[in-house]
Amino acid sequence: MSPPEYLHLASPLGPISRPLLPHPPRDALPSEIPIINLTPLFSDDLPSRQHLASQIRQAATTSGFMYISHHGIPLSLFLTARNASLDWFRSPLEAKLPANTNNSLKNKGVVGYRPRQTQHINPWESVDVRESFSWRYDPAYDPLHSPSDLENIPDEVKRYIDHDNDGFPWSRTPKEFSGPVIELYQAVLKLGRELVRVMALALGLEEDGLDGRFEFPDVGVAVNYYPPIAATKDEGKEKVSIGSHTDFQLFTLLYQDSVGGLQVLDREGQWLNARPVEGTLVVNFGDYMQRITNGKWVSTVHRVVNNSGRERLSMAFFWGFGLHERCGVLDSVLEEGEEKKYDEVGCWEWVQRRIEMMREVKKGLGNITPEKPLSMHSQ
Repeated sequence: MSPPEYLHLASPLGPISRPLLPHPPRDALPSEIPIINLTPLFSDDLPSRQHLASQIRQAATTSGFMYISHHGIPLSLFLTARNASLDWFRSPLEAKLPANTNNSLKNKGVVGYRPRQTQHINPWESVDVRESFSWRYDPAYDPLHSPSDLENIPDEVKRYIDHDNDGFPWSRTPKEFSGPVIELYQAVLKLGRELVRVMALALGLEEDGLDGRFEFPDVGVAVNYYPPIAATKDEGKEKVSIGSHTDFQLFTLLYQDSVGGLQVLDREGQWLNARPVEGTLVVNFGDYMQRITNGKWVSTVHRVVNNSGRERLSMAFFWGFGLHERCGVLDSVLEEGEEKKYDEVGCWEWVQRRIEMMREVKKGLGNITPEKPLSMHSQ
């Protein structure tokens, strides 16, 4: 019998290893990644919203992934942004380099364009086969805030949302690209704020229990362009479009086109294909959500492998509390007598801690901590 294979990756605890089942990826069953209809989200009927909250809680505490349908954002808005993004990524490299992240004065490495062969999210797998364009929250583009609001942002908030004076990176891209992507971003801001209200119910809070933490949220977007992968190995490492990882923050809303390639690792170590479902968004929960729920809502490992023979485009919207906020384990998620596993931590501190952990893993590859299949989400 051949020895078991292991997946190595960075985590909030440092480098860890996960045993993998000796089977190729298979399509996820509806019971594994459910499709949840958000129609009750926009209803005045509280029991309907509470039922929706229970569906979300079930997905969050099992697979950590779900699809959402009937979310209120027209498909045409996604398709327009997708086509505009594809046009931009297909343009010559010299046309994209002005938006290179290294040209940012205040947010180098955080916003802007990253060419191919420059990202390596998991050092035990290949360099990511992708290009990307990233942007972080700017209240100037938030429909919730008027121009007069922007003049009165508290200093403790403003220090975390400081942007380049020239409007980088949008100032370095054509309006044919920036316009549709910003319009979609604004629609996702509206949806996300509605969604966190039903998530609050799912967490045992009042519907408005989280609203204040999302007045100036940490909502970033990554537009990822994945050319097809031609080989399965690169210098002995498995070739991936984006390496195996968990997301840092509370939750992610993902638009993926019809090509496919997203893979989710289940508790037993089986890779599952999260096939595109037209009209839906994928939602997955992140490390910070796992932390504030005392490990109950799971942050699940995932990756992208685009071996379709076609180019793929996705847009990921990463949702977190405002970076000026602090949060510990929510009392509402605890059973009687249950102890809190984690201390309170600031949102900015948490993101920096996760980034530093990724850097340390890449520098030394560290001592790998094995994880048991049934406790893969305990941290």
